[in-house]
Amino acid sequence: MTKQPNDTRGSLIRNTLIICLLLLSALSPSVRANASAADSVYFCMQLDTLGGIRAKQVLKLTYALVNAQFDSVAAPVFGDSIEVVSGPKPHKMSSYGSVNGVESKKHETGFYYFIRFKVSGEIPLPAASVKVGHQTLTTPGRCVSVRRAEVDRSKLQCRLEVEKLTGGYAKYRAKLICNVRPDQYRPLLIINGKTTQPSSTSYSNADGHEKYVYSYYFSSDGYEVASKELTFGGIPYFIEPKKSKPEELNLFFFCHRCSLWFVRTDMVACLSASLPRGEGCTPCRFCIEKQDPPPYHKLG
Repeated sequence: MTKQPNDTRGSLIRNTLIICLLLLSALSPSVRANASAADSVYFCMQLDTLGGIRAKQVLKLTYALVNAQFDSVAAPVFGDSIEVVSGPKPHKMSSYGSVNGVESKKHETGFYYFIRFKVSGEIPLPAASVKVGHQTLTTPGRCVSVRRAEVDRSKLQCRLEVEKLTGGYAKYRAKLICNVRPDQYRPLLIINGKTTQPSSTSYSNADGHEKYVYSYYFSSDGYEVASKELTFGGIPYFIEPKKSKPEELNLFFFCHRCSLWFVRTDMVACLSASLPRGEGCTPCRFCIEKQDPPPYHKLG
C-alpha cells in the first residue's frame, strides 16, 4: 500500500507501487535522442506491494529512469527503519506494445536495492535524483504501510510439489506453494544438492484465499527437493522434502530383465546339450562350461 504522508489510511491503491515524477516540460536534444518512441521521460520508484508488506520481508525497490539515459546519480539515503540487504545493482529493461496498430516501446535504466523493513507502521521511502543532460529528475518522497512481521502459523500452509514435464527444455518442475508470502523475495530450493532460484512466480487471490507459487525447472534422472532457509516473520518453516530415485527403479527393471535373459539362455543351453551329438548341434557358450548330461537326459 502506498500513501502520501497526509493521505487517509483507507485509500485504495494499485497492487504495484509506482511512484513517478512525470516530466511534461520540453527536454534537451540530447535527452530526446535517447528517448524511445514515447515522448514521456520520467524517473520513478517501483516497489512490489502484492498481498501487502510485512516487516522482515525482503523486497525489491527499483529506481527507474524511463526513455532516457542518466549522466549521474544522487543515491537514496535510507533511514534506520529500512535495512539494505544488498545493492545498488544495475537495472535495465525494455518493453514493447501495440495499441490500435500504433507501436510503442519503453526503455528503462536505473538501479535497485533489496531492502527489508525493520518495523511496522508508515515508513517513508527515500528519494533519489538523476541528472539527464541539463535536467535533474528527483523522485518525490512517499510512504508505505508496513504490517507487523508476525504470521498466524495456525493458518499458514506451504508445500512442495514436483511434476514431470513432457517436451520442452526441462524434465521436471518443482513448485513451492504458500498461502502467505515468505520473507524471502525469491525463496531458494535445494534440488539434487544445488541451490536453485525460482524461474517464475505467480500470485492469485480468489475469495480472499491468497496463493503464491514459485516454479523451478530442472532435468535429472532422479530428484531430491527441499526448501532452503524458508522463513515467515523471521521464524524458520519446515516443509517435508520431495524425493524420488527413478535411477534405482530403472536399475531394478534392468536387473529383472537381465535375470529373465539369463534364465532363457540357460534353457536354450540345456536344450542344446540334450540333443544327440550326431545332429550337428553346436552348443552355446553357456553349455561349454557345463558337464555333459547323461546320454538319455531329456527335459521334463
